[in-house]
Amino acid sequence: MKRFARPVAVLACSAAMFSPMALTSSASATSSAVANPSAHSRTTACKISAVDRAALLDQLAQVRAQLRGTRPSPADITALHAAIAELRTAALDANMSAAVRTAKLAQLVQLTAALKAATSVTDRVAIRAQRAAIRAELQAARLTPAQRAAIQAEASALRAALWGRPTAAQAKLLRAEAATLEAQLHCRAALTSAPPVAGS
Repeated sequence: MKRFARPVAVLACSAAMFSPMALTSSASATSSAVANPSAHSRTTACKISAVDRAALLDQLAQVRAQLRGTRPSPADITALHAAIAELRTAALDANMSAAVRTAKLAQLVQLTAALKAATSVTDRVAIRAQRAAIRAELQAARLTPAQRAAIQAEASALRAALWGRPTAAQAKLLRAEAATLEAQLHCRAALTSAPPVAGS
């Protein structure tokens, strides 16, 4: 009896597969897939013409060039460094003129030599006091933190203008524009849901 068990089981499975109910269910599933293809895919094929692709690539290249900026010439870079140096000199001169600063430095040299040659304690004390006063004046004439910050801000603006680089806000907008163009090149923006089937 055991050798007949397997053929019987196979016949039972075959009967179930080709039964009217199974065939009806399979036909219904097939017809539903044909009538409503959106059940399997919500995207449509993306196509972009060669003309549109070339235009998008040109726009993308332009946006990326704006993000990179332009490379200045060596002469432009030298002029930039000179301009930044002038900013620093002007700020120092506002505190103490170059002529006065030079005179006080020369006076320090003279006082140092006089201190070495002095023989009395009184003279050495007086000379040290004069040197301390001159050094205090020179120290007060140095750039303040506010002046340094102002010079740094002006120098940054000059560099940005020379390199043609966008500001942080402009760069953010340019990156967003580049991402949009790249999406259009890959047709990601063309993917849309299929319209619903009438009567569903």
